[in-house]
Amino acid sequence: MSFDPKTSIFNEMNWIVLILSMLILLMSFWKKPSRVKLIYLELVKQITEQFKIALKTKKDSSEGIFISLFMMILFFNMMGLFPNIFTPSSHISMNMLISMPMWMGFMAFGWTKFTNKMLSHLVPNGTPTALISFMVLIELISNMIRSLTLSIRLMANMVSGHLLLTLMGNLMENSSIMMVIFLSLVQSILSSLELGVAFIQAYVFCMLLTLYSDESDYN
Repeated sequence: MSFDPKTSIFNEMNWIVLILSMLILLMSFWKKPSRVKLIYLELVKQITEQFKIALKTKKDSSEGIFISLFMMILFFNMMGLFPNIFTPSSHISMNMLISMPMWMGFMAFGWTKFTNKMLSHLVPNGTPTALISFMVLIELISNMIRSLTLSIRLMANMVSGHLLLTLMGNLMENSSIMMVIFLSLVQSILSSLELGVAFIQAYVFCMLLTLYSDESDYN
């Protein structure tokens, strides 16, 4: 099952397949770069420019970690489009494993080095005096649940499309020939849309992390 991270033979076979696939995906077997390698390099180049614009810091290559994270999530999302391969990003535990440590690192850096500015950021400009306490509480709650909302957003978008494809596939078992042809056509269209969703959700996930990074860096 594409929603089950385990198989009947080996408990974690789907995870092993994903890890091994990542290890050999970009290995060069030719003297000149293959078309896949050229497409990958061009994609990395374009994404690097986007992260350079989003990140405020220009002192180091901070975009490197976000590029690596983007490619990993994109690979996980796209692997889930193949039959009988589990999508790790459809589980909130996997998404939290990525977002929680990074969010905690951003917050620890900001509150340790820029305590006063982080406190002032809790109260937006122009807030009435009577609402300051309420706004501080709202901002604290929104900051505390950022990693959770990131994980839920990615999980919900990946599960919804796969669930719809699975339901349509199950519907074909007892359908007429014309209905099977129609559902196959719809599934083909949805699969193309899922490919776009896989790319967009990986981009949104990493771009939001860059914004959280910028909010904790006042250099």
